[in-house]
Amino acid sequence: MQRDTAERFSPFGEADCESEVKLLKQDYSRYFFYHTRFNDLALDPKVFLIIGRRGSGKTALGQFFSFQKVMNGAIAIDVDEPAAFEKVLEDITLKVPHSREVAIPRIAKIWHLVMWSVIFRELEDLDPRIRSACIFGTREGKLSTFIRHCLKALLDRLVQSEDNLLDELESIFADGRVRAGMAAVLEIARHRPVIVAFDTLENYAVHDPTMMQATAALIQCGSEFNRDFAHRGVHIKIFAMAEVFPQLKEEVILNPLKSVRHEVHLHWRPKDLMRLISWRLYSYLRALDLLLPESYPIDWDSSADVLEKMWYPYFGRTLRNEYDLPERTFPYVLRHTQMRPRQLIVLCNAIAHQATLKGTFPRFYPDSIVSAVQNRQNVLAEEVINSYSTVYPKVGRIVEALSGLPMVFKGNQLDKRAPITASEWPYGDYSPHSFRQLVSELGIVGQVRHLNEAAGYAEADFEYSYEGRLPLLSEHLCAIHPMFYRKLTIRYDQRMRVYPFPDHEDFRQWRMADV
Repeated sequence: MQRDTAERFSPFGEADCESEVKLLKQDYSRYFFYHTRFNDLALDPKVFLIIGRRGSGKTALGQFFSFQKVMNGAIAIDVDEPAAFEKVLEDITLKVPHSREVAIPRIAKIWHLVMWSVIFRELEDLDPRIRSACIFGTREGKLSTFIRHCLKALLDRLVQSEDNLLDELESIFADGRVRAGMAAVLEIARHRPVIVAFDTLENYAVHDPTMMQATAALIQCGSEFNRDFAHRGVHIKIFAMAEVFPQLKEEVILNPLKSVRHEVHLHWRPKDLMRLISWRLYSYLRALDLLLPESYPIDWDSSADVLEKMWYPYFGRTLRNEYDLPERTFPYVLRHTQMRPRQLIVLCNAIAHQATLKGTFPRFYPDSIVSAVQNRQNVLAEEVINSYSTVYPKVGRIVEALSGLPMVFKGNQLDKRAPITASEWPYGDYSPHSFRQLVSELGIVGQVRHLNEAAGYAEADFEYSYEGRLPLLSEHLCAIHPMFYRKLTIRYDQRMRVYPFPDHEDFRQWRMADV
């Protein structure tokens, strides 16, 4: 990062990848943190489905395909902003019979056509056969706009033709120009792999059967495309929203064992997040010549080395939190997030802002850390609630029923609060079970695994760290996630520290019994 860029940059980076790419341009590849397991996992030829919640790093990983070094000479195609063509896709989906057993395979065929049309457009200059295969043209501009054009052209053909959708698609794939174009792409891919990264559909309302079927069909298409072409050098990577994936897998996808395989869940480990956020601060301070002497050199593959040389010199080792309880600095900040990079970036930038106002930057003292975390946790909580607004209408009103609960409580309290929300649910959707499922899915309520009242801490599991559901039963001991304390006016009288990452091996060294 150059000094003039750093002066316009936030100390821990921007809250969204798009802003970082816009500011850094070609230098983004130098700023990207390569030392995480997700980079290697995403490049595995068997992997086509990458699942993550909002702010978990899906867009950054999509950018990574364009400058990765594992597949030499790879051609990366990034399909962004799918909202631009969602409406046309919905119009086509409505023309397909509503039985999902019939509809999804046919819509998957549309996605196959979209994928090849995108590849043809991007590779048209490499072979005349590919240029001839661009039967929907090669419109300039964003790929999402081009895809909308392709789908609109297909819709027009369906309106004008007496053939049904399947016949029309079969005739397109049987076209000699298309078949020759596919052959040419596969010849090129032997020497230069092709990676198509398909960003998530943002319209993921679970009550909209057309878009749910379209998304399920995209995943089926990805599975089939990966099976047929990944070993021949043409790869597809689909980023799916974890907020809606459970409903897709349980209720819409036709054959999960067949279509959902080798998936990667963007579940970050504490030590990986610590190294990522430290790398961002290191890049910023180095550009401004503000690095402390103890920050040289650093082994970025060693979390212990990064902790000693990049975290402790700037954040310190311990603090006393808002309840005047002792706590290590990194787990204190981290437990106010749901283990997502964006949330940690927001909190750390707020801490840096407080330190700048107090004239201590780049050192962050306990009062700045605690004040910033307390002030920004509401913003993070509202972002999580917003991300589920199309999954659960009126979700903001529903979760208000948790207001005033203690940090740790018996699960039967959820059944007592659930009836308060009955009028906020769509007709027929309310039940105590649905309420428990909602607060679990959002990561607001977790299940306590271990409680040590004498030491003042609880270890709790939350659903966002799981690949499946986390049940909350009446007999379970439950905990509210620290991120939601202020939003839900949670009672502080227990003087408890809730740690939402007990499964990670580095938790033991941070537990407050050791402070």
